[in-house]
Amino acid sequence: MIAYLIKMLVCSGVLYGYYVLALKNNSFHRWNRGYLLLATITSILLPLLQFSFASAAAPAYTGPLVTVYAYMTSTAQKAGASNFASWIPPGIYALIALLLIVNMLRNWLLIKRLTRQGKQVSFDSYLLINHPQVKSTFSFFSVIFWGDELTPDSEEGKQVLRHELEHIRGRHTADKLFLQLVCAVFWFNPFLHLFKRELAMVHEFLADKAVAAENAPDDYARTLLQMTLQTKRMLIANSFTQAPVKRRILMLFSQKANYALMKKIIIFPVLVFLGFIIGCQQDLDLQSPVKRSTALINTSASAVNAPSDEVFSFVSDPPKFPGGDKELARFLSRSIHYPKKAQTNNTTGTVLVKFVVNSAGKISEVTTEGKFLGNGLEEESMRVVAAMPDWIPGEQEGRKVSVEFHLPIRYVLQ
Repeated sequence: MIAYLIKMLVCSGVLYGYYVLALKNNSFHRWNRGYLLLATITSILLPLLQFSFASAAAPAYTGPLVTVYAYMTSTAQKAGASNFASWIPPGIYALIALLLIVNMLRNWLLIKRLTRQGKQVSFDSYLLINHPQVKSTFSFFSVIFWGDELTPDSEEGKQVLRHELEHIRGRHTADKLFLQLVCAVFWFNPFLHLFKRELAMVHEFLADKAVAAENAPDDYARTLLQMTLQTKRMLIANSFTQAPVKRRILMLFSQKANYALMKKIIIFPVLVFLGFIIGCQQDLDLQSPVKRSTALINTSASAVNAPSDEVFSFVSDPPKFPGGDKELARFLSRSIHYPKKAQTNNTTGTVLVKFVVNSAGKISEVTTEGKFLGNGLEEESMRVVAAMPDWIPGEQEGRKVSVEFHLPIRYVLQ
């Protein structure tokens, strides 16, 4: 989970950096709106991407599953009880997210109450609400809450009404609710909050542009300045007096952006690069501890890790442990010791040991595959496999050859 959250921070940071450098304060507002929504979704989903360029190897021979049991000592029991402390950070995280979601619901209930208690005037595409508590005009889905600062019949009132109708036609409230929910769940990520702020500004740019197209930009800019009041507004609504007004006025008079097409399409190589980095990252994280453990075994048992010739995955006569699988399981059960550190930390799971039985029957190239469990389980598994007696080597077409072998070892605490 921590790895996912870190990747999400990196992903959202890169995407926001691209927005600031290439798209922010440009006149292609619809493109920017789509980008901000998709960048938010990409920041959440892209860290889940995992892939590897390594070709799939043919399955090798697999030995019997050996289960290693250990009984909980008093130390391990205390460690298990102390694991309660590990739930404190997730609990705090969830509590903050829950409080933010509750605040969203509270604002929604306040709006519903204003709708019920206010004076309603129904029109074809929207519902107009007058209520004494509404100090500044705002919209929520198809409902416009009219403030007492002006009347809808005045010239300024018509501009404000046209502005709010553009929010309704553009379904901007749905965008706001989506970003608000994302920021509540991933409240720790500052870039998502920046996405939310910029999306709200793009909504205003779109609505301002629609009004300015029907009126002189100078007149509308004057109305915008006059209507800018320091009012308390709900974050999930679209308020006409939303700050900062300076950016909105500048965008009214902005010219067509230079190199607009290049600024838009450069995101595609950025996404490819970001997906490659994010997708490959987990494989690197999982493999590096295993490689360090392998190096430890190779150092202490270099005599049995001599380089081999061609390694076969399938042969006509596979290698065998002296005495067969029963003797192999008995040897491993006697030789493997559940690491104390793993017992203390309640670490369980299955370690898949990969090794090669060379043409002389000796064990070589001992390593592990799959999920890294840690706390000494990989090291103990490889130590015992490297210490196994010589096997009966495998044969292919009458000659002894090196054969790859897999051995699963399961660690269970009771």
